[in-house]
Amino acid sequence: MLDREKVARAIAEQRRIKGMTQKQLADILNVSYQAVSRWEQGLSLPSVDMIYDIAQSLETTVDFLLNGLSEERKVIKYEDTGLDTRKLYMIKKRLNSLVTPDERLLRAKYTEPVFFRFDISAMDDPVWVSANHVPGSKERFAVENGYDRELCMDLVSNAANNLIRFGVRPAFLQANIVCGNNDSGQILLMGEALKEACERSQIVFAGLEVSGQAVNYHAGEYRIGASVIGVADRKKMITGERITEGDVLIGLRTEGIPSVSYPFVKVILDRRPDIVYAKIDEQNLLIDELMKPNACYVNVVSALQEQNLVHGIFAISNSVFNRKCYHTMPKGLGAGIFVSQISIPAMFQYLYDLNLMDWECFLRDFPLGIGMVLAVPEKQCDSAVEIIGKYHQCCRLGTVQKDDEHPDARVWLV
Repeated sequence: MLDREKVARAIAEQRRIKGMTQKQLADILNVSYQAVSRWEQGLSLPSVDMIYDIAQSLETTVDFLLNGLSEERKVIKYEDTGLDTRKLYMIKKRLNSLVTPDERLLRAKYTEPVFFRFDISAMDDPVWVSANHVPGSKERFAVENGYDRELCMDLVSNAANNLIRFGVRPAFLQANIVCGNNDSGQILLMGEALKEACERSQIVFAGLEVSGQAVNYHAGEYRIGASVIGVADRKKMITGERITEGDVLIGLRTEGIPSVSYPFVKVILDRRPDIVYAKIDEQNLLIDELMKPNACYVNVVSALQEQNLVHGIFAISNSVFNRKCYHTMPKGLGAGIFVSQISIPAMFQYLYDLNLMDWECFLRDFPLGIGMVLAVPEKQCDSAVEIIGKYHQCCRLGTVQKDDEHPDARVWLV
């Protein structure tokens, strides 16, 4: 039979060692502080399941809580790894308050699975789509230079665009971070940035899960990623099958630079470290421009879909002229692009003017401020441009043409 007094002393002793109040322990366990008080007075015993949770929260063993601590016992605690678990629990609790209230989101808490539901009653053939996304090469630059907020905004944009390019509106996004310390200010700022970016595009933010790994990451270091999920009626998805000759190609502007282009930027900065904080014009520094988040196109594509104005979508990675970006183009057709229609942003012009690459290399490795290209019906082009203008700047890049002179090139200069 369990000794109430022994259990009471063990809980109270370990709680004091951890520097917790009864209320803090109660909050972690999701019980009242009166319950903790009764345990420590020996007036009641926790349930078997609760004993396990108490042991986890206080970083001890069930055996210690039930049988006490012998003088010979040797313990390695989480503090020895450099991780403050009490602080970590408090951070997770505050992050949990950022989760978007939504009737479709049934549960999203800490390390537990996310439970959600969709109304698919109006869909004939629902297709569920999910994707994982990481920032890529831009991440270390952001970590080293304190662009945590911008990196999170960029992460949401890229994850959401990964779905919307197929006409699937992202519904839920959950992020995760592995870090080397528990800087609550930094992590909370990142959680707030993720939520803000999600809600701008009407995406439910399902939280930021934190994994503290002080043994693997130094203070200030982290790795972040996100998972996004949506559902669409298969017949309404954008696959490129509707693209026809004569469709107008419209480029959607973005201020950011894609991760796949960043390795080339890194080479430039290694060769010219003096330009990191250079002014590219009267107001803007190069480093700030390099870390601007990419645009999120969820709202504009959704608006165009409602009017049936999109025949195809091409997500631009490192260049408008990368043939891989146009893989959904029907065989026999291609994108004829007028490069003169692209107004090159000051950041890209500055990089080109450094004279470290020729024009062909520049066009091959940089997107020139274009984040996505849409193929819209020629007769309805003006209507599409009007709708796009409510959300983003855009430009007419060219038209969909037969590739008789450019066999299977997919994209070429006109």
